Amino acid sequence: MVKMTCFRFNLDNPEHAKAWYYLHDFDKDKVKSGNTAVVRAVNEYFERMQKLSDDPYFETRQREERFVQQIVNEVGKAFIAEMPKFLASLMLNLNAGYPMPTPQTVVSSVTESNNNAESSDNVDYSAIDFGFIGG
Repeated sequence: MVKMTCFRFNLDNPEHAKAWYYLHDFDKDKVKSGNTAVVRAVNEYFERMQKLSDDPYFETRQREERFVQQIVNEVGKAFIAEMPKFLASLMLNLNAGYPMPTPQTVVSSVTESNNNAESSDNVDYSAIDFGFIGG
């Protein structure tokens, strides 16, 4: 069953004029018909009115939820932006536990490795887990 109704728009009233132009200048790719737009708008309007009458804090809760979501989004962005610095400082702190080699230690280890070059070819690496490098 189809029912019809008529609306009157007073174009001297800014709200009426705005509604009139929305109904006559909508994007046909996004909204299939003015009838569909009016049906959705009326349903949303009255459903919102019903929710407000059932829960007087409905709008406040919606604003709070949007605000919390904005905070979560911004904290997430800041976290992602700071992650490289955090990881770099973490790696530096991990390395801080190991003694820094002195020039004399480096020279002696290079000399020692050159002397033991033949024996280092037979080193067994099977006990080392190379999974951390993707291998």
